[in-house]
Amino acid sequence: MVNPWKTYVKLSAVLMGSHDLTKGSLAFLNYPVQLMFKSTKVLLVMVMGAFIPGLRRKYPAHEYVSAILLVLGLILFTLADAQTSPSFSVIGVIMVIAALVMDSFLGNLQEVIFNMNPETTQEKYSKHGIRVLRILYQQMAYLQHRRLSFLLSHEI
Repeated sequence: MVNPWKTYVKLSAVLMGSHDLTKGSLAFLNYPVQLMFKSTKVLLVMVMGAFIPGLRRKYPAHEYVSAILLVLGLILFTLADAQTSPSFSVIGVIMVIAALVMDSFLGNLQEVIFNMNPETTQEKYSKHGIRVLRILYQQMAYLQHRRLSFLLSHEI
């Protein structure tokens, strides 16, 4: 049996990190570039699934070829639709790559947990741990924002 609170904390940390890095990367990359990077997620999930203990998923070669063709098609579509020139920043690229690694780990980690603990449903995880920790995190961020706004609005 998997310890649910340790699992909730791990899943929440990965989910929040991925979300925040993805949104934060937009400060350094324009949207088409970020979308190009994010479109490679399917490949990273497949590759990460092969290395996670407890999962060790193996995909046939034709699925890898399909995933590569899908990624190439998304990248070409995104580039064809881009009105602005791509904007690259090393910080933004590092942030979006870190978010992709977290995304690929997240889905595979959930699958391992559900395989080890079949009575655990996705509904339980989303209702309890992940939502509670996400709400707490958002409340802390909101309070920090209000505090900063108050300090900036009052001259010292």
